[in-house]
Amino acid sequence: MSEKNNLTPIIDALEKVYGKPNNEGFGSAVFYQAAIKNSGLATIALETYKLFMGDKWNAETEATWMSTWKLVYERSPGKAADILNELNNIKDANAKRSVPLLTELIENAEQGKLALAGAYNHPDVSQVQLFSVGDGAEMSGLLLCGLYADHSACSVICLMD
Repeated sequence: MSEKNNLTPIIDALEKVYGKPNNEGFGSAVFYQAAIKNSGLATIALETYKLFMGDKWNAETEATWMSTWKLVYERSPGKAADILNELNNIKDANAKRSVPLLTELIENAEQGKLALAGAYNHPDVSQVQLFSVGDGAEMSGLLLCGLYADHSACSVICLMD
């Protein structure tokens, strides 16, 4: 993890609710990467997914963990940033069922919503994507990834059974 600079309070707020980076492959965590250039947001998100899964990534086949991996939402350029509304209006039915993992089924849900809004409605966010994650059977969740103007990225992943 690199220096967070002016985003430190935003990342800290997310970590208080969703947890620090870990490789447990269950629950939730926040990952921050500074100054990532020449990498698309989907590539950053996939690397975050692999980091979060840790040893579980190789314990099962990669195909298992990639079975549900797909982009389920991308903020359109120029669209007003309102991450909570965006999450609540996800069209993909499976992903929509997992949205409460980010917004409701967490300790301090109101604090979580404020942290998500602070991070993903930030004026320096240039891109937001949401991916479905899981094993295609018991475990499912979401990975929310945002790219900032300074080329840093912040991801929140929630994966439960």
